[in-house]
Amino acid sequence: MKPPTIAVAAATALVAVLPLAGTSNAVPFGGHDHRVVTTAADETFHLRLKAGPTVLPASGGTVEVKGAGYNRAQGIFLAFCAIPEGVVVGDPTTYKTLPGPCLPGRENQDGSSRRITDSGTGTPGITLPYEKGGKFRTTLEHVRPEIADGVVCDVTVRCAVVTRADFTATNDRLYDLYVPVHFAPAVANGKH
Repeated sequence: MKPPTIAVAAATALVAVLPLAGTSNAVPFGGHDHRVVTTAADETFHLRLKAGPTVLPASGGTVEVKGAGYNRAQGIFLAFCAIPEGVVVGDPTTYKTLPGPCLPGRENQDGSSRRITDSGTGTPGITLPYEKGGKFRTTLEHVRPEIADGVVCDVTVRCAVVTRADFTATNDRLYDLYVPVHFAPAVANGKH
């Protein structure tokens, strides 16, 4: 039997790789934020937050989120929120105000927010444990542009997937990270 030619071998390799590019396993992480924080106990953490897609249909959608480097001794909330006035995403020195308002607003168990903690308490399916290295991976579902009455992303406020310290340290801004999300304009009669 004759060995395959270089062209056949290259085509075979390309066919083997192409399916990977379009599979649902490829996570669409379109945005990120990161910062290095030092706690009062002089522990340093390299927080990283990634989320995507960062442009959703006008009707809303689901965002995949992953984080790493978080302090497992401090629970966090992961939510879709309005970015406070004065916050410059990517500049933690401006992260001085609690993010909000946030979804779920009307429904507290619709999957549009999560709590990540190792405390063992919380709502099943909504509260998740950290993984090794202060990591987590989940989705935010039912992400929609209207966060609350009169609070509409890309119209009255800027919005983002955020992390912040949970209710055990609400005023602690060390764990605030933002990944901005936008909504595509609604299509009217098949036209933009």
